[in-house]
Amino acid sequence: MGQTMSISKVKPGMILAEDVMNHNKGILVKKGFKLTDRIIEMLFNKYNVKEVVIKIAHNQAPKNFSKKETNLSSQHYAKNKLAFLDSTDHLEMIKKEIEKMGKLMIETNFVRHSIKVEKIFMKAIQQEQIIELLLKLRVISNNGRENLHRYIKTSLLATATGINLNLDDDNLLLLARASLVYDIGNCIIDQNLLNNNSLLPKNDKKKLEEHVIAGFQILQHKFPKEICLPAYQHHERFDGSGYPNGLENDQLHFFSRIIGIVDVYTALSSNRPHRSAYPTNEVIEFLLGSGDVLFEYKIIVEFLSIINIYVAGSFVLLNNGDIGIVSEINGNPLGKPKVKLLYDKEWRNLNGKEVDLSRNPLYFIKKVID
Repeated sequence: MGQTMSISKVKPGMILAEDVMNHNKGILVKKGFKLTDRIIEMLFNKYNVKEVVIKIAHNQAPKNFSKKETNLSSQHYAKNKLAFLDSTDHLEMIKKEIEKMGKLMIETNFVRHSIKVEKIFMKAIQQEQIIELLLKLRVISNNGRENLHRYIKTSLLATATGINLNLDDDNLLLLARASLVYDIGNCIIDQNLLNNNSLLPKNDKKKLEEHVIAGFQILQHKFPKEICLPAYQHHERFDGSGYPNGLENDQLHFFSRIIGIVDVYTALSSNRPHRSAYPTNEVIEFLLGSGDVLFEYKIIVEFLSIINIYVAGSFVLLNNGDIGIVSEINGNPLGKPKVKLLYDKEWRNLNGKEVDLSRNPLYFIKKVID
């Protein structure tokens, strides 16, 4: 099975799924050959080859990161060793914390699927190895509780998206677990890089990107590929512009495509050391605008349809300056509820006129008024 790829996007180490032929149907490079810089350059410059068929690397494992660097019981925990002296108590404590966070987020974030999401999530966290990893993420990070909150939210949202995409219960359980630990590689990354509040130089950015390799290697001996691959692939993009391998959409595990979208949503809608959270409508517009460029559009739509973006009764400011109150949510897609208009930008009374934002594309909610 292969993926047709522009020669300009092919990278050394990729394997040909089909023979590369010249104009006379002669074989230039045989199927199964691992491409090198020299061969890629020859195909492009000498033979004017535009496209090749590359073997899809669903099970490709990173091999350029040392075991010493991915040892979770090593020096990275030395400063926090007191936190692990009574590991049983800590595991029980964090499990209760996760359950509490999960239930609260389910109550406040979902339009539908809340009962099934809670059932899958509670089953996912019964696996002790998952809880151990989350405990380590919680303790090692300077922003442990906030990060834990984000991973739980990612898992809940990814699971609900999987339900929308008709995944069966076995796959939903795998997806829930994969989206809890996909960023485990951050455990061994310099925390000063993760918490930097300015633009990183190129060398530091490269070090930060290594968390995907580390994450895969931490997980690969304990979990199935469905859980390991999203750790490695969640920064890959639909058009091949991501890292670490520049894989395109069809080369990615399906879970990686889902988690990649949810990861960006939760990151953009959260406060970070270098910026404040983006308004919800801006995050939605970004995701929709990136459809079939950075992310698969079908998954974006299914993901956004399960989020309770606005709560009925919330006061909102529209892009034209009108102020209103959200009157109805269910049945309106992608954060476009019905709004009863109260005042215009000049504070003139609009007498509660109702507008359905899903039927008026020129209008959208700019922000929620506290």
